Amino acid sequence: MLGVTLFALLQFSANAETCADYGNLPQQHMNACAHWQYELADAELQGVWEQALGYARNYLSFDDLNDGRASGADRLLAAQRAWRILRDEHCATYSYHMRGGSAEPLLYHGCRTTMTRQRTTELRNLMIEDQ
Repeated sequence: MLGVTLFALLQFSANAETCADYGNLPQQHMNACAHWQYELADAELQGVWEQALGYARNYLSFDDLNDGRASGADRLLAAQRAWRILRDEHCATYSYHMRGGSAEPLLYHGCRTTMTRQRTTELRNLMIEDQ
């Protein structure tokens, strides 16, 4: 399955112009477009993540109470690690009914794209709401 997906990605370089006609594409191309959309969403998340972690280190890492609890930055890092596991496992479950089928990657990457965009918004809101 992975070999087929990699072969499809090599044969079909997904881009905005090609993926704009999504509904008329063959299944392998739709899968490649879904993967490409996930990669774009993940790249955006990585940029916002760096900002959010920097924000947490600057503004959420004080310990006025001296109570020994983890800093906001440490908690954010733990939450992000847990979120990535949650996202991937949830999306594997979401696409499970298509397991082994040609549309499995489409559902899996589509789910990851949606959840990644939601997480990007959550991290942006964290930096806004705390000010």
